[in-house]
Amino acid sequence: MAIVVAKTFNTRARRFPRIGILRAVTNRFIRTSPLHLLTAGSIACALTSVSSFAHAQAEPTTALTPASTPIKATNRRAIDGSSLGGFVLPTKPVDAPCSMSATRGWKWKSDDTQRLLLEGDVRVTLGGYSFSAKRALVWINRLPLPAGPATQIAVWFERADEPTRRAGLGASGRNLLVTTTLLGATQLSLIMTEQQAPTATAFIAAGDARLATYLKTLQKGIDEGTVVVSAQASLDVPLVIEEAALIPGGGLAQAALTAPMLPSSIDLMTPAVGALSIFRPEGTISFSADSVVVDEKLNRIAVQGMVELEYLATIAGADRTLQLSAERGVIFLAPGALKSLRDGSRSLDASAIEGIYLEGAVHASDGEYTLRGAQIYYDLVNNRAAIVDAVLRTYDRRRQDLPIYTRAAELRQVAVDEWTADSATVSTSEFFTPHLSIGVDRVTITKQPDMPNDPQSGGMYVNAEGAALQFNGTRILPLPGYEGRVDRIPIRSINVGYQEERGWEVGTDWDLLALIGAKPVAGLDAELSVDAYTDRGPGVGTVFKLTDDLGNGSIDLYGLYDMGGTDRTSSGLNVEDNAGMRGIMDAEWQTALSNDFTLQTQFAYISDETYVTAWRERAFDTRREYETSVFFNGVSNNTALSLLTKYDLNDFISNSYLLASRSYIVDKMPELSYRRYGDDVLDGLTWTQQWSANAMAIRPTSGTPNSLGVPVGAWGGAIGANESIFDAYEGAGYRDNFVSRFDTRHEVSAPMTDGIATFTPFVTGQATGYIADEFSEYSSDADNVRFQLGTGARSSLHYVRVEDSVQSRLLDLNRMRHIIEPYSTVWAGWDSLKDGALPLYDQEYEGATGGAAINLGMRNTLQTQRGGAGAWQSVDWVRLDTGVVVNDAGSDFTPTAVNPLDPSSSLQWRQSPIPAFYAFRPDLSQWGSHAYGMTTWEISDSLTLGGTMKYLFEDTEFVTKEGSILPNLAVGSLGLAMRHSPVVSTYVEYRYLAPTESELLQAGFLYRAGKRYLIAASPQYDLLAGELRAVAGSITRTFPDFDVNANMGYDLIEDVTFVGFSLSIPSGAKSNNFGAYNPAMGGFQ
Repeated sequence: MAIVVAKTFNTRARRFPRIGILRAVTNRFIRTSPLHLLTAGSIACALTSVSSFAHAQAEPTTALTPASTPIKATNRRAIDGSSLGGFVLPTKPVDAPCSMSATRGWKWKSDDTQRLLLEGDVRVTLGGYSFSAKRALVWINRLPLPAGPATQIAVWFERADEPTRRAGLGASGRNLLVTTTLLGATQLSLIMTEQQAPTATAFIAAGDARLATYLKTLQKGIDEGTVVVSAQASLDVPLVIEEAALIPGGGLAQAALTAPMLPSSIDLMTPAVGALSIFRPEGTISFSADSVVVDEKLNRIAVQGMVELEYLATIAGADRTLQLSAERGVIFLAPGALKSLRDGSRSLDASAIEGIYLEGAVHASDGEYTLRGAQIYYDLVNNRAAIVDAVLRTYDRRRQDLPIYTRAAELRQVAVDEWTADSATVSTSEFFTPHLSIGVDRVTITKQPDMPNDPQSGGMYVNAEGAALQFNGTRILPLPGYEGRVDRIPIRSINVGYQEERGWEVGTDWDLLALIGAKPVAGLDAELSVDAYTDRGPGVGTVFKLTDDLGNGSIDLYGLYDMGGTDRTSSGLNVEDNAGMRGIMDAEWQTALSNDFTLQTQFAYISDETYVTAWRERAFDTRREYETSVFFNGVSNNTALSLLTKYDLNDFISNSYLLASRSYIVDKMPELSYRRYGDDVLDGLTWTQQWSANAMAIRPTSGTPNSLGVPVGAWGGAIGANESIFDAYEGAGYRDNFVSRFDTRHEVSAPMTDGIATFTPFVTGQATGYIADEFSEYSSDADNVRFQLGTGARSSLHYVRVEDSVQSRLLDLNRMRHIIEPYSTVWAGWDSLKDGALPLYDQEYEGATGGAAINLGMRNTLQTQRGGAGAWQSVDWVRLDTGVVVNDAGSDFTPTAVNPLDPSSSLQWRQSPIPAFYAFRPDLSQWGSHAYGMTTWEISDSLTLGGTMKYLFEDTEFVTKEGSILPNLAVGSLGLAMRHSPVVSTYVEYRYLAPTESELLQAGFLYRAGKRYLIAASPQYDLLAGELRAVAGSITRTFPDFDVNANMGYDLIEDVTFVGFSLSIPSGAKSNNFGAYNPAMGGFQ
């Protein structure tokens, strides 16, 4: 037999309707007795574990009978723990209530199941059982029974306590899943409520996995006929698989856990498609008014004064209500319908009513939509309604309850979730004349059903003909058509600005699919950019963003017809450009080929040397290398296998960090790599190995410093302003032929720990060979075979001290936890070649060096509690990491000043003048004995202090500043950020970088003036030069439909003054972009 159910979940007088279908249940479902009911006062809770299921004998009673509604179309749904849909829990329904309370909660729907995430002082009571925890995950759905609807509830606690445990009826512990079926009311009490699904977290994933395992086990028992109903609460202790604690340097390989074969999916009813009746015949309509006049001859009722009508129907178990109010109206009845009114009743079956007419301040609402108008007529016989001077307000629940307004002289309702109109206006603004809206000749608005496994389904959908974009009620842009969400207005942003080299500029961004009237495509966002520059010419481009089934990636295509002019590069130099087409093609895409293998592809082509640095300065400063590549990567347990093919279609570099470091490209045609980490080879020993082989080539960038717009100082003066960079590198011994490299590296470690202290000695060995090399031109010390050996030890200690007596209102301290973590690394390495004997293809290979070093450090963390009763949270009050690194002087390999007699020699690679020690691979460290420190201090919830520093023990070129208070300070920063109030924030930070002789002081100010204005400003002052280096400011005005931003600023390095205005659609689309306000907090985010 099959059971069809309709469910309604009531929480604090709010209804959450849904319709679900249970899969077929055979007579084997109950082995010893059918599913039955318990008497009031008892409760059946199934406290289950991952690997076991409680079986209990049950007494035979009345069996659950199927509903009369036949089974309709179904779809196969994965049993993933996100829903209880399709299952009847094997717990007897009892007449007992359920109550839940927490500090904060999230509510959302998954298929036919109401989901809850509760956080902070969680308390759950199920009949006579009470549980408390910090967090809980809840699943709720309704089950119709002959005695009345029941509520199926599942609650998962990561760790829970049970106050009634001493009475022998409680349960506590980790990974606890409680399931029950109740007939009583369900109550929920939350201080803060979020009406949306929370961001995906490991906690939710773990809870879903816990329930999925239980449901799969239940389904397996159903199929085998071994499941029985439990009449008593039962507790199965979860099977816990003890795993060895991870040890630094220890093994990562784990034995595979073989799970029993369990069902992976279940059938659920597919949401119905088609018109749903506005009034179902089985519903009832109640009415009241100041005056009620019954005309028995014409079968109608005239009502006047404070007219109120309420329609209530239970459709497949789900309650639906419609409330109407007006000043006056007429109810048209079917013949014979007045009998119940003679008996004094003020309610009628909907089947007894042929029509309802209302006028005067008409208001209708069912909780999902609200309708206002001057007159309305419901034709119950033909399932139609007509509204005059109508305003329809609906909500898009999947987009944070976005309000959607439709205004029309006449609006027609043809189903419970579908409306049509002619000459209408659709917008997200409540204003009678919206700033921005879509004007249409004809429109159909439909509430789309929520589809399983499709988070983008559902919501309000608009299909319009003769559409146009309107501003203040005036059509400004005709559209070929419109189909999609109402918030999908075709235009996304408008930018207007002025720069000396470009003149006045106007930029617009559009939703391409909405602009051409195309239906939205799941996983595809297409944006069209149309720009114009008075001194440079027009530009057009598109950006396609791919997600979901289309993989993850983007395609950026942009073309500019440049009429000729001057490009001002990010370094402030001018480069003259001829007229012609310029632009960029930049694409990247990633997809999973299987659970273990992924494919990543990139494509990049740039028209000329200065396009990116002049027209896309942010990408020039921050983007990774522009390349064309294909990368296969497979990761399984502790094994990684990869294949990379990489080639640059351009012969010049368009990345700031590449030009400032090595100034050449490395092609890989291809590179194969295999790695295994942490294999247990002997008792107490682990082995890490890596193997690689490739064919690679170095290609120095083309052009000259002047043609690239880069100062000659970037190469230390080794290359003249108009000298070929390629020729200079060739003179330094670099060759662009392909070289094959074969490499293998092995590390064996012996981790030892007692739970507090860890000590890991290790030895390493690496061998590298090269074929078809021409390194003799680069260095006489080069060789085609290289060997490296290393040995050392890492150690650490973890000590925690708790002081419950610490209390300070001044410092906002409540208790104190002090975590002390001393650490050290001792290392010595040998290299068969001298440092710098080989050109640098990859830092991981040629960048490794020999030497000897000791690193001693200590991390201190002081934690306290803040938030107050019911909202306590642990906070890192102070974090301090300090240490020293001492290496032998022979390891230093830092750059020196250019030799005038041999300037090209300075182009050969050297280590950074700023040292850095890497404990996981000491051979990759940048050498230099130094002390370092990093700290943050959460002085209060609104005030934070942070800073970093590195100080060298020996004088070093490009770092040491004679006569300074701290002559060997390499880098330093100090920042302070303060939130003065919810509307005012400021920050100030100091930064020092010795190699570039930069000493900057920067401040920022952010002020929210009322609900509509956001003001930001940020000046930057050069302390060494004694002048203002840059200043920027912006003002943002928020409107109901869009944001308007005005910004201006000055940059001394580029010698550029800019002024701009922008319009962003919809409002809040760029709410996370504060423009000039961007604190870095002394290096801490």
